[in-house]
Amino acid sequence: TALRDTGNTLRDPVTGCQVLIVGADIAGKLTGLTPADLQDPVNTMGAIPGLRLIPYHSVGNPVGMLLAIRMKSVQIGKWKGSTLVAFAPQVLNAEGRYQALLGGAV
Repeated sequence: TALRDTGNTLRDPVTGCQVLIVGADIAGKLTGLTPADLQDPVNTMGAIPGLRLIPYHSVGNPVGMLLAIRMKSVQIGKWKGSTLVAFAPQVLNAEGRYQALLGGAV
C-alpha cells in the first residue's frame, strides 16, 4: 500500500521519473539491508548489485542520499511495472497503514 504524498518530488536524476520510497522495514524484506546499512548509503553501495544513490532533501534534512534499486515488478493498486525504489533509513508508518510513499503519477 502506498500513500500519495503531494510533497514528495523525488525523481531519478538519470531519467527524471518519479521514485517510489519504502521504509527500512520493507527494504529489509526486499533486500536484506539493515537500518544501519541504509543510514550509511555510500559505504553500503557495493552490498547488492544495482544499488545506486539518489540525492534528496526533506524537512529537517537539507541534504542526503538514499539507496535505490530498479525493481522489475512493482504493483500499486491496478498499476504494474518497473520502477526505481528508494530505501528510507526509517520506518515510514509505524501504524502499518502504508508501506511506501509516492508523489505525482506512477
